[in-house]
Amino acid sequence: MAMRAATAAATGFFSSPSSVSPRRFSSSSPPASLSAGRCIRRHRLRAFPSSELPLEELNPSVDLLRKTAEAVGDFRKTPIYIVGTDCTAKRNIGKLLANSIIYRYLCSEELLEDVLGGKDALRAFKESDEKGYLEVETEGLKQLTSMGSLVLCCGDGAVMNSTNLGLLRHGVSIWIDVPLEMAANDMLKSTGTQATTDPDSFSQAMSKLRQQYDELKERYGISDITVSVQNVASQMGYSSVDSVTLEDMVLEIVRQIERLIRTKAMMEAAGKPF
Repeated sequence: MAMRAATAAATGFFSSPSSVSPRRFSSSSPPASLSAGRCIRRHRLRAFPSSELPLEELNPSVDLLRKTAEAVGDFRKTPIYIVGTDCTAKRNIGKLLANSIIYRYLCSEELLEDVLGGKDALRAFKESDEKGYLEVETEGLKQLTSMGSLVLCCGDGAVMNSTNLGLLRHGVSIWIDVPLEMAANDMLKSTGTQATTDPDSFSQAMSKLRQQYDELKERYGISDITVSVQNVASQMGYSSVDSVTLEDMVLEIVRQIERLIRTKAMMEAAGKPF
């Protein structure tokens, strides 16, 4: 029953473009959150927030909007699939990216949580019916390949079989490679625990995440683009990954999308398949 309910919800939700309205920003006029009277919200983008932020709060700066418009160009209407270890940083990056390129944003895991009754119910569904979970991901991806202007934050089911990996080829897949400590802290926060007060729980969370990461990293690596928080920190000359901002990450994604567009154009000009 759970699998059928989840499949039906995924099919209905993903196939309805009106379910979620894209953020509409104009590069000629900055979003309201960047006005002089609301500088605090813009300042919040200067570091990875400790919690997931609402889509409407993750507004790009005027500079990011300008750079994105210059780089992306004809890329419009190509769906983007975000993969990688689930954590708030991954979802916040996906939201800011969507708002920067004026795309719709969806998270497949959040949809299933809503349908099944929360994170614990989704976790139980994955553990008791992996085949059904993968079927849900497959159905959702099939519907989304025709939707166009969408950033989809995917669950691990998107990379766990060849069918779903093949469906990701209908758009651009991006692996957001974040430090596992971020994801472990998220896991603990969901249970009301802090790493500093319960080091044993943190160690257990890290062990579980490391095992999942090792099992899936080769599949994550098939993505068209890989953006690593550690690499961005190094490129920016930061002494710590804590200094990396959400806009740093989105700018790196945009730069890599631009390179992907150029490579595709050169391959097409040479008459070679891309």
